[in-house]
Amino acid sequence: MIGPIRRSDEAQALVEFALIIPVFLLLVLGFVDTSRAVFQYITLADAAREGTRYAIVHGGASSSPSGPAANDAGVQAQVLRYTIGVPSVTVASTWPDGTNGRGSHVSVIVTAPFVPIASQLLLSGALAVTVRGGSEQVIER
Repeated sequence: MIGPIRRSDEAQALVEFALIIPVFLLLVLGFVDTSRAVFQYITLADAAREGTRYAIVHGGASSSPSGPAANDAGVQAQVLRYTIGVPSVTVASTWPDGTNGRGSHVSVIVTAPFVPIASQLLLSGALAVTVRGGSEQVIER
């Protein structure tokens, strides 16, 4: 049979709680930040794939071609449509073969900074990691 809780038991429980709660909060914050980073990576990778798809569909044979130009505007606009919720996105589209004809390659790299919650709260966002997603495909038409 469990007897009444003594005063020393209450103090011990309080001390144990005070020692465990920072570790628990650190773990929860770590899980949340990891989830946010994975979300941002997946978003950038999907956006890069959509930008590459836009470039291969609008190859040299298209009525509205997209081709070798520094940060093609059509590709950039397509990528930005898919990066809602991700701040400061940078898009770099390149045609490594130098042409947008059939059989040529197109590559799209999308980058954005990721700032963990702890850095935002304690360091005013001083710690940031660059997250990058990319895609390369061959123009078929």
